[in-house]
Amino acid sequence: MNPLLADSLTILASHYDSPDIEEIVVNRPFEAWVKPMGGNWQARHDDRLSETYLLTLCRHLANVSGQAFHPLHRPILYASLPQGHRFTAVTGSAVRYDRGDSRGVALSVRLFDPKRRIGFDRYGLAENSPLPGAPIRHGAQRYDASPLEDLLEAVRHREAILISGATSTGKTSFLNVLVDYLPPDARILTVEDTREVMLPQPNRVHLVVSRIEASQGVDFMAIVDAAVRLTPDVIICGEIGITNAPAVFRLMTTGHTNFMATIHAHSPEAALRAFYQNLAQANPGIDANAAIEIIASSFGRIVQIDRQGSRRLVTAIDIPGIAERALSHG
Repeated sequence: MNPLLADSLTILASHYDSPDIEEIVVNRPFEAWVKPMGGNWQARHDDRLSETYLLTLCRHLANVSGQAFHPLHRPILYASLPQGHRFTAVTGSAVRYDRGDSRGVALSVRLFDPKRRIGFDRYGLAENSPLPGAPIRHGAQRYDASPLEDLLEAVRHREAILISGATSTGKTSFLNVLVDYLPPDARILTVEDTREVMLPQPNRVHLVVSRIEASQGVDFMAIVDAAVRLTPDVIICGEIGITNAPAVFRLMTTGHTNFMATIHAHSPEAALRAFYQNLAQANPGIDANAAIEIIASSFGRIVQIDRQGSRRLVTAIDIPGIAERALSHG
């Protein structure tokens, strides 16, 4: 770790350097909120968390990761901490603590622990058990009556999988469980903005590109083009957002259908709409009907994860054909 960055992180790390913490946020100076695994947010006062300290930390992270940052002119920073934790900060006039304030600092750290691997049972999935929400809906081939076995068979048949859910529902954690069921001899590439997917397969390559600015002209589209030429069996795209939706869509239209990704949405239908909306932001003239039909037909399964209290549960595993439903609700 860069010594200057290590020194800067000491104060913030004192709040998350514990195996039972899954996230920490700072909404205003001198106040941290920490979230234990499976627990509720807890507030902590810390006089060391001044605005000066928080902005200095952002500058050090930007310098180490090769990004441009300015509290007013470049106020958004996405970075990966040396331990693999996901760091996000917003500063300047976009953040207000109270009425009358003109600027602020807000940040979050999502903790990453490669040893913290959970099983499907933590999501309410077990062999031969029904889902707690909607059952599997049909529209394509179904392999097994058990939702879990059907999903795993879809993975074994190398169908594309989209994992949908709101923030903090455990989409990436679920993905990290699912990749264990890919063939051990498969060649797998990941394309992420933060390195989070953990693969047990030895023949693997991890590609990382910034969400907010390309490094030396390398953006998501260029990385995905390179990934296809690196002859993968499976491509894992991480979270689909505005910046990478066109690249993932291009992947779909080039015939590489064996991939996995996550997306923020509250239902399988909404996941398709969210994908299209992210795509349309970058391509305003794109045909909605054609785009959603391509998106829907590209996925073998859409897994929906919801949060019920402190529990995260798989509530639906959808098999598209559902383009018409998505459009009719849009």
